[in-house]
Amino acid sequence: MAKRVTLGTAAAVPGTIQYGRWDAITHPTGHVDFMPVIIAQGKADGPCIWLTAGIHGPEHAGPSVLYQLITQELVDRLRGTIVAIPALSPAGLRTQQYVPYHLPKNPNRMWPDGKPPKPQDPDKEAPSSVELAFARLFDSLLETADYMIDFHNASIGSISFVFRDRVLYRADQNAEENRKKAVALAARQDAMIEAYGHTVVTEFPAKHYIKEDLHRSTSGAALLLGHVPGFTAELGTGLMPDAAIVAAAAAGTRNVLRWAGMLDGGLEPISGIKIADPGFRTRRSPATRVDRPCVVLHLVQAGDIVKVGDPLADLRDIWGRPLENNILRAQHDGYVIGRAHGIYFYPGQTVLYLSVRDEDPIVAPYPKDYFQ
Repeated sequence: MAKRVTLGTAAAVPGTIQYGRWDAITHPTGHVDFMPVIIAQGKADGPCIWLTAGIHGPEHAGPSVLYQLITQELVDRLRGTIVAIPALSPAGLRTQQYVPYHLPKNPNRMWPDGKPPKPQDPDKEAPSSVELAFARLFDSLLETADYMIDFHNASIGSISFVFRDRVLYRADQNAEENRKKAVALAARQDAMIEAYGHTVVTEFPAKHYIKEDLHRSTSGAALLLGHVPGFTAELGTGLMPDAAIVAAAAAGTRNVLRWAGMLDGGLEPISGIKIADPGFRTRRSPATRVDRPCVVLHLVQAGDIVKVGDPLADLRDIWGRPLENNILRAQHDGYVIGRAHGIYFYPGQTVLYLSVRDEDPIVAPYPKDYFQ
């Protein structure tokens, strides 16, 4: 018998797609921001996967994937349950802004952090309405989710790829046991990502992972606190979703369902998109920057494999004349994720987003003082 799964006003009914709402934030004006909830459940029992999107207002490819993926035809073949939320930030989607208008901070850095609760310091900022809402939603995720995927967009013209999170563990207590569990979790994450079949970009090394609050992203919190295997899927352009990437993401998600035992059959081929594979593990890097004001004429495209010394961009002045030492060259082996927008740049600005050779461990301990 299929298990009972509810979220807000939506309740699973075997063999059907059910729709409802989960009330997130009540505004001072009295109106309520709700998250739309879709629960699709097969007639046979199986795992539960959460699929989330729309945490950033200009990122519309993720909701498009969910609308294309969840059909009655899929449910007729499904074992287990899909819990889908296409709008994690209703305020952001409503205004097409990266951050909600009532809290100008990245909402994908506001999930629980796992630190011991402490009395509120009156001289420090209290948890926001978004953090409080996500804490409640996170409790529901932990009750039901066996796997999760959070859908995003990277930048205009970027390739479709997966962010692989670092897997951190507590070393201040039961260190060896926690490390073994983290290694097993990382292996499950890798297998899930392999089934999805898109380009893979590992997140920043552990020491920067925490500094960037990536452990408080949707997939990061689910993985590290809930031990729920999952990943962030980045789907290229946002406000005008690329139809080929949306179709490839839907196919990749069905492959994850097959890997998880929720659908029968072999994996679908991933077609219509560029998949970058330099033959070694890579991590994201924003370090391709210019050292002077200039006009940048890009010499590479998203998905191109690059090696140390390869030309990446031609630097010109405003009249179009080549600057001295005008060729910007690759400092690392890897590939191009996407190009920064525009051609006019100030000193220190990133002009290309690369994924470069990664030699840092996927599994690492939390900083020594993290839980103090």
